[in-house]
Amino acid sequence: MDKKLKKQINICIIFYFVFFGTLMIVGTFFDLEIDKAVFNYQNKIAILFEDWGMQVMYVVPLLSWAMLISVFHPTDEAFDIAASIFPFFKHLKNNKITHFIGFVLLKAMYVFFCYEAFMESNDVLNRIMYPLFGNNLQDILINAGWSKTLAVIMWIILRALLVAVFVLFFRKLDDKYKKALEFMAVVGIALYHGGDIINYIKDHFHRIRFREMIAYSHGLVNEDGWSSRGSADIPREWIASTDFSAYDRWYRVGNDMGVYSEAHSFPSGHTAAAAFSMLIAPLFSKCKELNKYFVPAFLAGFAYTLIMGITRLIKGAHYLTDISAGAMIIFALILLIVGIMDIFDNISQKNMLKN
Repeated sequence: MDKKLKKQINICIIFYFVFFGTLMIVGTFFDLEIDKAVFNYQNKIAILFEDWGMQVMYVVPLLSWAMLISVFHPTDEAFDIAASIFPFFKHLKNNKITHFIGFVLLKAMYVFFCYEAFMESNDVLNRIMYPLFGNNLQDILINAGWSKTLAVIMWIILRALLVAVFVLFFRKLDDKYKKALEFMAVVGIALYHGGDIINYIKDHFHRIRFREMIAYSHGLVNEDGWSSRGSADIPREWIASTDFSAYDRWYRVGNDMGVYSEAHSFPSGHTAAAAFSMLIAPLFSKCKELNKYFVPAFLAGFAYTLIMGITRLIKGAHYLTDISAGAMIIFALILLIVGIMDIFDNISQKNMLKN
């Protein structure tokens, strides 16, 4: 990595944490006041981002598995790669038994990658079709009079075609991009599963959403007496007559009082999902041909994350501290995973030079 790129990376990392860290500090003191100032429940852009903004997170595992399928290595090549990190593998490569075991394991791994990609395609397609049609293709066809068997077959074909399109796309890319894609595929999968930490934190802090307090204060409840917005509008005028006694700062454990159905405001899951777009920047940094686009890639991911966060404030779904924490947690995870991957990559390069 040249000095210019390294400097750009360090500046971007510092900028990201300083920016969202500053918002975190401001929000700690003025969370409630900020939400009161910007709340607009029917804002069309905010609705659009609420319905579609998380797609970037759900497409990451599908793309990652498709990348791994497209760059899958033959047995001998896989042994060489493993030996570059763990030298004893070079002795296993020429042994017929271990070579055969390696061959079988790699084939099983390939099948596993295909299976994971196929399973992830279901989530991606559902999240596209439900906002558009209110159902997935399978149920749409059944409702249109198709037999369940044919509907299921068509749904399977559509999912398989989606995976195949991505795999073929990545295979057609120039070889100079493939190492970076393989690196980022592993990062993407690790991030997707590591991102579950957001839900664990939500469950611990149990913070009440701004809009839930407005809804409950104005009779938007279900049959059990819990807050339930449904499809109802929540006018700004209701803020003045809302009971905000359930509000608490982000660092305190909240209390749903047995009436608030969405007590998981901190941190923002939508903003965390948007922060998955920050994966673009390290991808560009890992590919020499794309290094010059690193800063624009970083700024694009940063802008998307910030816009998502702002729309969450406008919808009353989160507070400033919620979106700041979500953005920083995911970015920190990206840096951690990329850092661990870099350690293994450096070991691999050093061992290859020795040999």
